[in-house]
Amino acid sequence: MIFDKRSLVLFFSNAILLHLMLLINSGITGFGFNLFILGPAFVIAPLYLRTDQFFLTTIFSGFWIDAALPIPFGTITFLMLLSGSIIHLIRRRFRVEKNFHPSLLAQLINFVAGFTLFLVSCECGFGDFYTMLPLSSFEAIVSHLILIFLAPWFFNLQRALFVVFSAKQDPESLPFI
Repeated sequence: MIFDKRSLVLFFSNAILLHLMLLINSGITGFGFNLFILGPAFVIAPLYLRTDQFFLTTIFSGFWIDAALPIPFGTITFLMLLSGSIIHLIRRRFRVEKNFHPSLLAQLINFVAGFTLFLVSCECGFGDFYTMLPLSSFEAIVSHLILIFLAPWFFNLQRALFVVFSAKQDPESLPFI
């Protein structure tokens, strides 16, 4: 098949995750911090799709997320392509039919992406970096605690959408056992 239906399912589920994150952040504006819980959006596409479909899904999802967040445009797209390419190259090592490996990858990618976004969006000097670090550390801890519960739900949602839209449910290359 030239076009994989899973690409559309993953793109729209990533849009749902972005919308959920923006809803949470708009609800907690009174507390003075923002959450970053987009780690799961980086994971399933490189684990399940062929290279060309992964690339298209990542580009469109990355542009969608970049347009919605107040960061320099292209940052999320670059991070999604970089992390997704690394995952895509070693995806035979991960068990994707369960939620353990994708959840660990989501936590790791969420930490790296959150720290990168902190460095990119921080337009302060060296002294101000240390004043913003405690708040960013608190945001990272809360984001990862929420992600512990959100990532398995999100991966199960994506797999359920594969079933609903009668798309192929197996990854392109399962790990050798």
